Amino acid sequence: MRKVRGVKELVEYLKSINCPMSEATIYRLIKRNEIPLNRPAPRVLLFDLDKIDRWLDGES
Repeated sequence: MRKVRGVKELVEYLKSINCPMSEATIYRLIKRNEIPLNRPAPRVLLFDLDKIDRWLDGES
């Protein structure tokens, strides 16, 4: 399972797969519960890159 911690790391991953998104956009998606993530503790955001890939493909 591939994971990244934090929005900045997710932004870098998205750039690397030619799907750039700003931090503001990601925070907006988080606020609307439209992006898959885990919050194991307050202020800790973990993104499973496999779930992010499926989400980008429109599968989740």
